[in-house]
Amino acid sequence: MQTTERFPPRNFIFDIDGTILDSHRDIVDAQLWTLRQLGIDGIRPEELGRHIGKPIAEIFATILPPSIHSEIPRLAIVYRDYYRKHMLDHTDLFPGVESILRGLSDRGFGLAVATTKSTETSTKILSHFGIAKFFRIIQGSDSPPYKPDPAIIQSILDILKWNPGETVMIGDSANDILAGKRAGTQTCGVTSGSLRREEIRALDPDYVIDSIADLESIL
Repeated sequence: MQTTERFPPRNFIFDIDGTILDSHRDIVDAQLWTLRQLGIDGIRPEELGRHIGKPIAEIFATILPPSIHSEIPRLAIVYRDYYRKHMLDHTDLFPGVESILRGLSDRGFGLAVATTKSTETSTKILSHFGIAKFFRIIQGSDSPPYKPDPAIIQSILDILKWNPGETVMIGDSANDILAGKRAGTQTCGVTSGSLRREEIRALDPDYVIDSIADLESIL
């Protein structure tokens, strides 16, 4: 992992699911529907919810027996097709997100997105909620490597010429925190998503907040 001198934050890179968006239900519903197409039922929603933020193929590989891992590429395609049609059924912004993003943008802070969703899906869903305009880059994961590999964050830093020591990676999963650390940024864990507060703290981020609405507390 890189070590970088820390400065007061000037830039923020956000994960989406569990961080900006309360998208848990639509993601899990889409995964359960996909698994049922293979005749797999009885998997509890909480088993899937803990893995939100990981690539879908990795999630299916974690919960399915090795004997049917050959089906995962097909399941991933089925999942993505279904999810894109239903990604706004129940999804909404977490309270305070639009206000905090607008305030940070108006004050000159740099904002970007680094997510495991595809760039196209990320842009569509953030545009739907009227917040895409606040981000200088919306960077999805259209191909490997995925977080916790730092490549997606490093790409944003390079394009925008941001100092990693002045940049905070914000997310709700271990992959977000680890990717930020490996890219040399500061990190902020959010407890609104897939991990409990004690699990977030165990990852040793620079900051821990309960929601994006609390982001002012680290400035």
